[in-house]
Parts: sequence; C-alpha cells; structure tokens
Amino acid sequence: MMRPVIWSFGGGTQSVAIAVLVAQGKLPKPDRIVMADTGREATETWEYLENVIRPMGFDVEIVGHEYATVDLFSGNGDVLLPMYTPDGGRLSSYCSNEWKKRPIERWLRDHGYSSANPITNWLGISVDEIHRAKPNATGWIENHWPLLLDVPLRRDECRALVAEYGLPQPPRSSCWMCPHRGDEQWKRLRDHYPEDWDRAIDLEREVQAKKDPFVFLHGSRKTLGDADLNDSQADLFPDCDGGYCFV
Repeated sequence: MMRPVIWSFGGGTQSVAIAVLVAQGKLPKPDRIVMADTGREATETWEYLENVIRPMGFDVEIVGHEYATVDLFSGNGDVLLPMYTPDGGRLSSYCSNEWKKRPIERWLRDHGYSSANPITNWLGISVDEIHRAKPNATGWIENHWPLLLDVPLRRDECRALVAEYGLPQPPRSSCWMCPHRGDEQWKRLRDHYPEDWDRAIDLEREVQAKKDPFVFLHGSRKTLGDADLNDSQADLFPDCDGGYCFV
C-alpha cells in the first residue's frame, strides 16, 4: 500500500518551487500539506502564504505552537536560539527541532499517522543543499526530497522557476528574531515590518535579562537596536525551508 504523502511546507523558495511543480503536473499533489507555526514566523512569510500559495489551491494546515513542549527556554533554562556570544562563538541551536520537527511529528500522530499508518514526508531541499538531506529517525516517517530525486533543481533554478510561472519571489522564510538573518534581512524587517523588528528587540532583551546579558541576535555582538546593519553580514544559512529549518 502506498504511504500517504505529507508535504512539510517551509514557506521559502524551495517550497514555492515545489508548489509550482505540483501546479504544472510535474509532481503529484500530496495528500496533505503542513506548516509548523513557531509562534515567531515573520509576518512576510504568512502574507505570502495567504496571498500567493492558498489562492493556488493549496490547503496548508498549520501545526500550532502548542505542539511544542518548550518555548524560548528549555527545561533546564537554556535558550534555544543560536545567539552570538562574546567569545566569538554561538549557543547551540535547538529551535528548529523543538518548534518545527517535533511538533509536526506530534501533530501527525494526533491525526492518525504512526507505525501502523506510515507516511512519506516531503522536504524542500534543493541540489545545492544536499548535505541537509537526512533520513528521519522516526521509523514510520520516510523523508523524501522532490527537488533532489524527482525534479532536481538548484536554489537559483527554483527562483527562476517561480519567476517564469509568474509568481513574486517568496521572502526568506525565518523567524523574525532568527540569528541566522543577514543584514539585508534585518534591514527589510526594520524598514517594512517594524512590529516584527520591535518584537525581535524585545525578545533579545528578555533573553539577556533572564539568561545572559552578553548574548546577542546580531553577529556584531551589539544589541539589535544598536547594530550597524551596513556591515554586510551575510545570511549564514539557507532559509527555514522544508519545515525543518536548519535540520
């Protein structure tokens, strides 16, 4: 019996490319589409979902943040974000695992999927990111990468595909306080989504007050409101695509 296909929609370039391929009939339509709500996804990502993806006929089911068992801090008080430290290092990153991967797995169990009803899980990883393609440790979830195995595409080819189909380029999918943001992303947040920008500043202050006054969201090791966003800090990772962020 064929496994149901569940597409973990991340909201970024590769996910939108998969949507185009499904619309073109080059990929089959999955049985369900799910997207994890981290509780802090950038407003721009939600706007693209509502204004572009849903009108294409894709029913994206949102996995609420209540499926996460921890929020900003772990049970032992550690912050889950890979924030910058004064010694030139960074904290460990647990956010994608705790806010995306595990919540989606819990949601799937609640909706009848298990070892008795296993699934194929689509993830939006392109050819240039093949190092991110890893099997799922959960035995009843079989990861599958359409942009690697079915219609192999690089990220730049995904962008070209989206443009040729007549869609606007999607924003980089990431949380509004993600330390992986580059300066261009931070500036766009500040200039076009000031509420998200203010939330990021407030969150940094919260972490510093509760955890350590010397951890930062920006690589300059300055508080976000004081950081020079013209230093051309590059995006350090691809966007939070495939539903599993940087996993």
